[in-house]
Amino acid sequence: MIRRVDRYELLEQVGSGGMAVVYRGRDTSLDREVAVKLLHPHLAARAESRARFSREARAVARLKHPNIVEIYDYAGDAAVESYLVTEFVHGRTLRAFADEEQLELPEVGALLARALAGALVHAHAAGVIHRDLKPENVLVLEQGGKRALKLVDFGIARIVASDERMTMTGALVGSPNHMAPEIIEGREADARSDVFSLGTILFWLATGAMPFAASNPTATLRRVVEGDRPDPRAVCPLVGDALAAVIAAALATDPAERLPTAAALRDALDQALAASGLTEPEAELEAFLAEPARYKAALRPRLVAAALAAADGALARGETARGVKLLDHVLALDPGNGAVQGRLAALARRARVRRLALRVAALAAAAGLAGAAGWGGAAALKARRARLARAGVANDATLSASSRSARSRHPAPSPAPAGEERASASPAREPAPVPARDGAVVPAPAPGKGDGRAEVKHAASAAPAVVQVRVRPYAQRALLDGVEVAHGEQRVAFTLAPGAPHRIQIEHACCFPFVRDFAADEAIPQPLELPVPLRPRPARLRVEGDPATRVLVDGRLAGTAGASQRAPLDVPVPATGDNPYEAPAELVLELEGRPPIRTTVRLRAGAELTFAAPAEPPP
Repeated sequence: MIRRVDRYELLEQVGSGGMAVVYRGRDTSLDREVAVKLLHPHLAARAESRARFSREARAVARLKHPNIVEIYDYAGDAAVESYLVTEFVHGRTLRAFADEEQLELPEVGALLARALAGALVHAHAAGVIHRDLKPENVLVLEQGGKRALKLVDFGIARIVASDERMTMTGALVGSPNHMAPEIIEGREADARSDVFSLGTILFWLATGAMPFAASNPTATLRRVVEGDRPDPRAVCPLVGDALAAVIAAALATDPAERLPTAAALRDALDQALAASGLTEPEAELEAFLAEPARYKAALRPRLVAAALAAADGALARGETARGVKLLDHVLALDPGNGAVQGRLAALARRARVRRLALRVAALAAAAGLAGAAGWGGAAALKARRARLARAGVANDATLSASSRSARSRHPAPSPAPAGEERASASPAREPAPVPARDGAVVPAPAPGKGDGRAEVKHAASAAPAVVQVRVRPYAQRALLDGVEVAHGEQRVAFTLAPGAPHRIQIEHACCFPFVRDFAADEAIPQPLELPVPLRPRPARLRVEGDPATRVLVDGRLAGTAGASQRAPLDVPVPATGDNPYEAPAELVLELEGRPPIRTTVRLRAGAELTFAAPAEPPP
């Protein structure tokens, strides 16, 4: 017999949540298919729960947006069973859709997230905060040859309009992977909390990974509160700088530093998509949803063309570091792209010509000063300048040859003592560089020493060199000569002023620092790219329990529980899989007279893990 609630027949259960059970049903009055959300009986028995449910229904029923599921009906406060009736969405959850369709390109994920941001703009304007944004609460409608996104389940939405405020004192409701830090800490939630949750979905859509994933919910919540997440570009090299910046702004731990509204997030996504050549995001999303495979195949060459055009523009404006970054992005999209190789070769030629011009100018200036000091008459001065110019050409030919030789060597980083990754290069003269406000580095003025010729030599030295460092996983801090020039970046461009020794340093809490020294007068090949996979630190393991317990990790004795309680045991992260900084490991605890305890733990480089051994072994 079919169960019935008022005029609605409940045909089959299709879902269940913390507050309600969802059924596919039929409206017997209008003869249409609907979704019926029934409040759990233990909640419906309480008057305050029925009141909250009814208020939620009235608030959500005001929402009319193409990307929000439509509300048809709801029960009143006095109803025996509290229910909410919505349109029934035929389709898949966003998680199932993304897993099956394989989004591949981060820009596709940005298009999907932008549509959800638009839905939030509408909801927030009506005073409704979702509070439980996650891929499972987004449905991809697939009906009548049409696809569209539908944001569902405002079941724990908080009503923020002044005349309809209801609190949920002491309740921690939501999904750990997507909860905003302020909700975890019991602070007031507002529109920025939804921005954070949508930021976690954007990160997942762009990279295929959750930003704060950990071995258990408690560890995940801790990572959210601490803001402990990887750079999306380290997880997926296809993520561009503009999209990475949007993700970082949406996932700021402090709400005051976060994008303030869903509208701001939508606008930021529009700008990031426009930088990739996608200036009509709504039409782009419609085309993707209609034919995902065909759209993705056509999109990649469009992204390559847009990045190449942007690189050419940057190089034409003299923005070499940005141009090289964009060329690197082209290679991430299209590893065999021949146009990039041609542009890199042109950059190298341009750098050689610039060094030649500077050297000739320096020698000519030195000759002019010498003539003024009485080195001879006008004819002698003219002959002197000609000889110096010829010498300059010869010297630059030698410099070009040494530059080609240096380019073939590509000095690699080598391990250094005391846990420090270190590398060195040859020498240079001139004052130390001064960091500018934008993080670039410019040469410091050089005071003259001795006669005027010494001053001219300083003023006419070679142009600054750019060193591009690609860091894995990413640089929490990048320092040049002890001054921080970047943070939270996977690709860092260091501009080295000529004439002084320089030190670049890359730091991440999970790894040993990488240090490389450039000494005076080094002929640095341009462009110089350094791939730097940071060397992971050991994980630190504590075991709570009987001090005599032997601790084995992947079959190797790491120490005893007692030793770990005095100081954490250093345990190398297993070198398995694609991620050298985090991996599962088998933990075995052995205590005489008891069967061993076996479990799997997840080790993270440089992070401390505490495992509490049970007082009695499991049966």
